[in-house]
Amino acid sequence: MIIHDLQSAQSSTEANSITKSKNMSIADYVSQYSSFSFYGAQVVAYGAFSAIHALTNRKPLCFIVSSLANNPQRIEDIPVTTVEAVPTDTLIIIAVTELLQDEIMAALAEQGYNNTFRLTAHEEHLLMSRYFASIGKFPLIETITNNTPSFTLYEAHSKRDKPLASPPMLKSWETPIQADAEITGNNINSRNHKYCEMSAAYWIWKHATDEWVGLEHYRRHLFVTPNMLSDNIDVILPLPYICYPNTMTHFRRFVSDDVANALLQTIQTLCSQKYEQYLQILHGKYQYICNLIVAKRAVYSDYCAWFFNITQYMETLGVPDIAKTRALSYVAEILTNLYFMSNSDSLRVRHVEKAIYT
Repeated sequence: MIIHDLQSAQSSTEANSITKSKNMSIADYVSQYSSFSFYGAQVVAYGAFSAIHALTNRKPLCFIVSSLANNPQRIEDIPVTTVEAVPTDTLIIIAVTELLQDEIMAALAEQGYNNTFRLTAHEEHLLMSRYFASIGKFPLIETITNNTPSFTLYEAHSKRDKPLASPPMLKSWETPIQADAEITGNNINSRNHKYCEMSAAYWIWKHATDEWVGLEHYRRHLFVTPNMLSDNIDVILPLPYICYPNTMTHFRRFVSDDVANALLQTIQTLCSQKYEQYLQILHGKYQYICNLIVAKRAVYSDYCAWFFNITQYMETLGVPDIAKTRALSYVAEILTNLYFMSNSDSLRVRHVEKAIYT
């Protein structure tokens, strides 16, 4: 099977027309093909579609999914279909989380689809940062200073974590934190089954003393170094995803109506002055996902105080899914997004690449 990346780009049917270049972007690479499709129909694929269409004025033949169930029939008038409907010589961009890409590559190869491009987290970052720069949104971090403030980036773990084939080596400013084990001091680790990594976020809020603090996951890291932490920046996040048709619809894919309605009821009760602004964000298309964050401690503390006030209120509403499932972990992504999107005018937010380890 031919796996395309920036070092190897050649179609079996268009070999003579493709120019290889290790510096070629995915947008430039796609422009050399007569047709292409995306494998995936959620945030990674829709973001890649939005970027490639804006940068090249090209549209895919379709979005490919393994099953039509729980997927839209069309995305911006482009059909969503299973792979059997796609010509085997079509360039297929695999635009799903890296955690699923090996499985998809193998399945495509078995069916004779050998012309593929794996949109890794790195390739996705390059594509989306170029796109966002073109529309003047979500700037990357640029300042590298000689300032080295105290900084700890906590890597959340749990007993349910699957072993990684190649675990990342932790830097001197990174330290693991067990989000579901007995831990000293004020904590909510007994509710980790509901909060997931946010139980670690709670402990950081209550105990960390560094000038800058952050949270990442054992398989998702932020490429942040201490010399990026300048006085001119308040918070560092990964680039947001782009949701179709909007953030709220994406959220409802993972939670029941009772949970979604409980969230709306809670923010209307506790945040009435910002409720309309929050609704605009929920019905917009940008979404920070995974609760990856590095921030000045004062910013982090304000975020956590606001966040846990909302989730703890939701726990009092008697919604079974909130009490018994990990629904609050999906609520957490929505709340992280609401906080930083709604405060984007007052906070100096910059963005960095994230890595996914398998």
